[in-house]
Amino acid sequence: MRKVMENKVDTKVVTVLVEGILGNKETSKSGKMKEMFNLGLEVKEIALLMGVRYNFVYNVVSNMVIVDGVKVESSKTESKKDKVWELLDQGKTTKEIAIELKTNYNYIYKLKKEWVAKVVEEQKKLEMVSGEVK
Repeated sequence: MRKVMENKVDTKVVTVLVEGILGNKETSKSGKMKEMFNLGLEVKEIALLMGVRYNFVYNVVSNMVIVDGVKVESSKTESKKDKVWELLDQGKTTKEIAIELKTNYNYIYKLKKEWVAKVVEEQKKLEMVSGEVK
């Protein structure tokens, strides 16, 4: 999660500002987190810089976002399930996927069963639609 910034700030300026924030003995940890978030740093970056857990920073920032109505952008990464289904669509075997993703074979097998059920359901819907059109 990152604050939506209207104007981009130079990375050198941000670095200097972050050093100042971290060096400030008067500000609480939560205050420092909020200040760095307002500079456009991601929650993960703040946690690493401060040497605290991600959850701590996330909770502080989430509360600030809700209370202050701050606009945020979040980057969603592709889930392992989505990646497995993509590889199944490409025709890869369960074993090949397990090796490629370095994942438990049984987990891939479980996801393959879900994928097959989804494909069958989609085919039934297509048959119903094409049957109604005829």
